[in-house]
Amino acid sequence: MLAFTSRRLVQPISKNMRFLSTQGEDALQKLQLVMHEYRLRNYAQETPRRFKREILAAARDSENRVGFEGMQRVLNNIGAGQKLSEEELRTVFMELGENGVISGDSMSKLIC
Repeated sequence: MLAFTSRRLVQPISKNMRFLSTQGEDALQKLQLVMHEYRLRNYAQETPRRFKREILAAARDSENRVGFEGMQRVLNNIGAGQKLSEEELRTVFMELGENGVISGDSMSKLIC
């Protein structure tokens, strides 16, 4: 008998069809959960688009890229710095980023 898991597959976000390691998938799911919980608590009356826009505005640099440090700063500012470890966040950026940064558009698709 085959056993099926309820594990959700994370969709690749780039044209290169990147797939994540088990650690990367777990870390991404945790990031998405943290963002989802924050949105429900603080943006319940707003559209997801506004939530994404404000999170990305706080995290990105002048070239519309989100770096590890920017996202870590956002997580700390929203009180979620302890919910996602530095290592987990670094894993997301290493596996999905280019040289440690993720484009604003790609990050927008990831967080919600």
